[in-house]
Amino acid sequence: MKKQLTEIEKKEYSYLISVLSSAVNETPAPIPYENINWQRLLKRAKICGLDAAFSNTVLTLPKDYFTNYDVVKILKENINAEILIDSNHSYEIEKVLSAFDKYKIKNVPLKGYFIKNEYPRTDYRSISDYDILFDRNQIEVVKKAFSEIGFEFLHNDDNQYHFQKKPYMYIEMHATLVHEWEYYYPYLVDIIDRSIKRKGYDFSYELSLEDHYLYMLVHNSNHFRIGGLSIRMLLDTYVYYRNHKDEFDFEYLNEKLRLFKLETFEKRIREIAFNWFSPEKQKIAFDDLEVFILLSARLGRLDAGVMIDSHKMIKLAEKEGKRKSKLSYFLRSLFPNKKFMSVHYPYVNKLPFLLPVSWFQMWFKRFFIEKNVNVKGGFQNRFSYTDDDVKYYEGLLKETGFDDFDF
Repeated sequence: MKKQLTEIEKKEYSYLISVLSSAVNETPAPIPYENINWQRLLKRAKICGLDAAFSNTVLTLPKDYFTNYDVVKILKENINAEILIDSNHSYEIEKVLSAFDKYKIKNVPLKGYFIKNEYPRTDYRSISDYDILFDRNQIEVVKKAFSEIGFEFLHNDDNQYHFQKKPYMYIEMHATLVHEWEYYYPYLVDIIDRSIKRKGYDFSYELSLEDHYLYMLVHNSNHFRIGGLSIRMLLDTYVYYRNHKDEFDFEYLNEKLRLFKLETFEKRIREIAFNWFSPEKQKIAFDDLEVFILLSARLGRLDAGVMIDSHKMIKLAEKEGKRKSKLSYFLRSLFPNKKFMSVHYPYVNKLPFLLPVSWFQMWFKRFFIEKNVNVKGGFQNRFSYTDDDVKYYEGLLKETGFDDFDF
C-alpha cells in the first residue's frame, strides 16, 4: 500500500489544495509553480470530483500561464459539462420533490442536495446521486411517484431503494440513515421525526444544522473506516463548518459528538480541513493521515478497502475460533454469499439453488458488458498487503479515535 508521496506529488497536491481554497473562499487563483503539468493536475482534480471548481478557478489566471491550447479547451469543457449536469440535476430533483408533495410523501433530502448550496457555485460541488430519507411504509406510493416522472426502479437492499432516470439522475431513497447493525443506528433511527419542515414545500423536511453536520461526520467516518476519506469530504467539512459555526448549538453538538464517539475524529478532520482550505492558514503537513486522505480519490482507496475488508474477516474468524486467510477472502470475493447476490439478483432469495447462476451472470456482465475487471489489480489488492500495512491503518484509526477494526 502506498504510504508516501514523491516531492513532485507533494507539489502537485499543494497546488491543487491552494486552487480549491481559492475557489471556495473566492480569492485570486494561486500562481502556478514552474513547469507545472496541467494535464496531471486536471486528472487529480477530476479523480477527486472537483474538476469544475479547479477549472473555473485556474481559468481566471492570465493566459500566459497556458502555453497549451488543449489544456484551456479541456478546462472549458469541464466547466460546460458540469454546468449542464448541475442544471439537469436541479430541474429533475425539484420535479421529484413536487411529486412527493403531490403524493404526500414525507421526505428529507440529505448531503449533496444541501452541500452544493454551501459552495460559491453549485456546479463546484458535483454529485453522482441524491440521497433522500423517507418512511419505508410509503414505498409503494414512492414507486408510483417516481414512475409518473420517468424514473425506473432498479432494486433495493436492506435500507435503500434505488431509482434512475438516464442520463444523469440516480436517487437512493433511504429507509434509515445507517444500517441496523451499525453503532450509530439507535441514535439516528428516529431522526426523521426530528426534522424541520422546509419553506415552500408541503412534505419536504430538513435536518437541523447540527444534525446535518453530525450525519456528515457519521457518513465520512464510515467511508474512512471502509477505505478512505477524500479531499472533497474535507472540503465539504470546511465550507459547512465555516458557513454555520456561528449558528451551531455547541452544547447539543458536543453532547452528540461524545455520544457518537466522534469527538476525536471531528476535531482532527476539522483541523486538517481548516489547515488546508482556510486562506489565512494554508498548511499541509503530509503526515500519514493527510497522505492517506490525498490518495483517497473521490470515495476512498480500493487497495485500502480490500485490505480492511479482508483483515476484518480474518479477525472475526479468529474470535470465533475459525481459520481464515487472504485466500478465503479472495474466494469470497469471487463467489459472494446469497445475501450479497440477492441485492442485484432477487431471484436468488426465492430460488437459492440458482446462486451459481447469479455468479455467472455477475462475472459475464463485469467482463463483457461493463468491462471493469482489472485481474492483475484484483490479485494484487487481495494478496500484496502486509502486516506493516495493517499496522499503518490501525495507527490512522487510533489517531482519529477509533478502536482498531472493531468500531
